[in-house]
Amino acid sequence: MKLLYLCVCLGILGASKVRAQDVYYEPGHARIPGTYNFVLKNGTILRGQFVRRDSASYLIRTKKDGDQLLAVNDIVRADLVGGTLRSGPDFPNGFPFRLYFMPTAYMPEKRSLYLQNSYVLFSRIDVGVTKHWSVGSTFQTLSPQNFHTFSTKFGAKLTTRTRAALSVQYIGIRLNERLLTRMGLAQGLVTVGDEERNITVGAGVTFSRQGLASSGVVTIGYVRKITPDLTFISQNNILIGEAIEPQYTYLAGLTSAGFRFNRRRHSFDTALLLPVYNEQGLMRTSPLPYLSYQVRIGK
Repeated sequence: MKLLYLCVCLGILGASKVRAQDVYYEPGHARIPGTYNFVLKNGTILRGQFVRRDSASYLIRTKKDGDQLLAVNDIVRADLVGGTLRSGPDFPNGFPFRLYFMPTAYMPEKRSLYLQNSYVLFSRIDVGVTKHWSVGSTFQTLSPQNFHTFSTKFGAKLTTRTRAALSVQYIGIRLNERLLTRMGLAQGLVTVGDEERNITVGAGVTFSRQGLASSGVVTIGYVRKITPDLTFISQNNILIGEAIEPQYTYLAGLTSAGFRFNRRRHSFDTALLLPVYNEQGLMRTSPLPYLSYQVRIGK
């Protein structure tokens, strides 16, 4: 278990270190050259760069609307989000409701369909039914009967920067021609931040009728946009108190980190997965690459 604890600690410390580097708006302090998200009192978020300042106002240069003169008192905060403005496009994180294959508390957009494919072998569909409810399904692309899931998520916006959700998932895995293992996963999720920079913490439980794979689940996710079209993502999971027979090899935890290449309606995810598993009483790990493609269909 020492390796599992080490992976989890490194994931948490990494997220804390990056978060500690966030730059916020504080009048009178020196400015770091770069692009900022300016949060105004009316809730508007304006992206641009500092041009000049005086005692009462700031001149902000934006790519979309040109130069904007803002009163000092109208700016709540400014978050450094990347390098200098460039001529290329600036794409948002269009899939904030998902880390890699674990959800966040964000909801898919209402009446939008999202498709994901991982390794070509696995496909996923998510549909935003209402503002607070979505459904989804994952399946093995060529043989859905061997692996499939059905999920639903209910979520709500608690504050301007906090969201909460309940995610429930059914999982079917065929171990051989006769044995189809059926499992469930239910977890509560809280996401703090915005779509381009946030932290997700989740807690839940897996369960099955035979008790084959029953354990507590802890999810820790971190998302940060580092350039206009690139997002850093870290997903960490811990399974606690597994009720599995000793002769089985089973997953005990997972830590991962990688990048999401954002485009207008689609994105590419690349990451390194570090699963931690128990094999005959010994903790082992085998690094694996992760690749996926997702696209949004709808408004």
